[in-house]
Order: sequence, then C-alpha cells, then structure tokens
Amino acid sequence: MKNQGISITDICMWNNNSIALLYDHFYAALVVYAMQSVEKEMAEDIVQELFSTLWERRLDFSSLASLKSYLYNSVGNAVKNCLRHETVLNNYAQAYKNENTEFLLTDDGQEQFFSEEVYRMLLLSINSLPRRQREVLLLCMEGKKNREIAQQLQISSETVKSLKRKAIATLRESLSSDVLCLLLFLMG
Repeated sequence: MKNQGISITDICMWNNNSIALLYDHFYAALVVYAMQSVEKEMAEDIVQELFSTLWERRLDFSSLASLKSYLYNSVGNAVKNCLRHETVLNNYAQAYKNENTEFLLTDDGQEQFFSEEVYRMLLLSINSLPRRQREVLLLCMEGKKNREIAQQLQISSETVKSLKRKAIATLRESLSSDVLCLLLFLMG
C-alpha cells in the first residue's frame, strides 16, 4: 500500500526512519489543521506531543487511511482539551479575581489583581527553583514567547518547554491552588 512514497509497513516498523517519514508527510498539515483553533506555537506543541506518543506506544495501523484518521482525530481531540483547559484556567482566574479586592492599574491602564501575601509566596517559591527554571519562568511572566526566551538564553525552544514544565511541576507541589492560579495568570 504505497501513498505519497510511504507505506504502512514502513511506518509500523517504528524505527528512526518511520518517525522521519511521518514527520515529513504529516507534520506541516497537522500543524495547519490545529492552527484553525489554536496559535502556531500551541499547534506545534500538540503535533510534537502526538509524534512522541506514537513513538512511545508504537501502534499498529492496518492502512495509511487509518493512520491519517488517527493523526487528525488525535490532533482534534488535543486541541479540544487545550481549549477546555484554557477555559477552566480563565474561569478560575476570573473567580479568583472577583473574590479578591486588591487591584492595581498598570501604566497602560490594564487592571491586574493580586494579594500581597500570595504574590510574596509565589516569588519565594520561584526564587527557590534551579537557576535555569527560574530564568525561564520569570521571562515567561514578562510575556515572552518560548522562541524569544530560547534566543535570549541561547537554548533550544524544546529546552525552554522542558524547563517550564519542570518548574511548574515543582511549584505545583509546593504552592496552594490560589498561588498557582496567580502564576498561570501572570504567565499569560
């Protein structure tokens, strides 16, 4: 069963060549598909995660059509989960904002909220992180994108994502949900 120069037999061997074939033939189209609902960076993350999962699980497909269907359905489901997660975070941040009475206006007039104690706890926890994780998180809180952080720190975007995940996982263990919510809100 050949299609566009690849066969399902080649793919289901699950070697380095298999993942390269998948990447070459499906990556760009899957990213464009995901970008119908999410930003490019998130779309790329979703597709990269899908390829990682495929590599780990080494699923067996009966045809290229079933593989293609699996890829597009997986990306669609991941996009829905991502959007659902964003909605939950936004709702939680809004509820937190409504419950807290301390507000500040920034120089540009945007309203920001925080409790001095919550903010202090967040900064103490961030300062206890390993240096690179702390740098990445603080730059993220300044509104910088992964690509910008990677350029500034002279590391890869994948390293930025990994450091950010590790930092958030560490903070998740030590912070209350209110403080963690503030962190996620500040990260944009």
